[in-house]
Amino acid sequence: MKKNSIKAVAFDMDGTLLTDSKEISTRTRSCFEALEKRGISLILSTGRSYEALEPYKKELNLNHPVICYNGAGVLGNDGESIQNHLLDDDISRYLIDFARKDGVHIQIYREGKLYFEERTPEAEFYENHVNLVGNLVNFDNFTPLKFTKIMYLGDHGYLEGFVPGFIEKFGKKLSVMFSNPMFLEFMDGKVSKGNALYEVADYLGIGTSNIMAFGDGENDISMIQTAGIGVAMENAARDVKAVANIITLSNNDDGVAEFLEEFFEL
Repeated sequence: MKKNSIKAVAFDMDGTLLTDSKEISTRTRSCFEALEKRGISLILSTGRSYEALEPYKKELNLNHPVICYNGAGVLGNDGESIQNHLLDDDISRYLIDFARKDGVHIQIYREGKLYFEERTPEAEFYENHVNLVGNLVNFDNFTPLKFTKIMYLGDHGYLEGFVPGFIEKFGKKLSVMFSNPMFLEFMDGKVSKGNALYEVADYLGIGTSNIMAFGDGENDISMIQTAGIGVAMENAARDVKAVANIITLSNNDDGVAEFLEEFFEL
């Protein structure tokens, strides 16, 4: 595909755009500045909430759409809501009861805020990971629940064992994915970064074939498959690399900038 056909580029954040120290390199910022001058939309696409990605949006001085909560929330250039998919309350209540019974750390996002019922080591790890402070609450106090996302945190192998049962029980009503080996995430069944890419493309008046996408995690697979050009990081999961058109360097080796410079001849 020719560089002139790409009108937008979507970037996963953790493990892709950000280094392991949660920083954006000077080289990457220079690429962003060059692409903005060419009129290319630069789309942050993450499992994070808008509040957790906003500091990076400001750091990069971006005025473009963003994809939050793995696609449950899509916002326009000025932060206006394009799409907001909420979990079915009955499903949310089932997942709460299941976690309580099994002793799994559970936390939720509701109206842009992070909540959990117990401040566990997993909760503190997550707060440090996204630089966001959560709130202690009894989930039963929310009526209706209106959750954007539910997360189970813990050992990957242990959490992975729950997935087949949830898929069998709820089918297409529930989206289940890992954004990190420790983070099992639940959203409305219509939610994925790939579907969000269609919503962003409609907003921008372009096709998804005109979008390039970078990612490293399981939650990036649909986005990489949907984009005209899908790029996986060297540190990406095996399944992500399998669906990508290209594999670039790792997030700690300026993989995003390396590919952008070569493709767009920056």
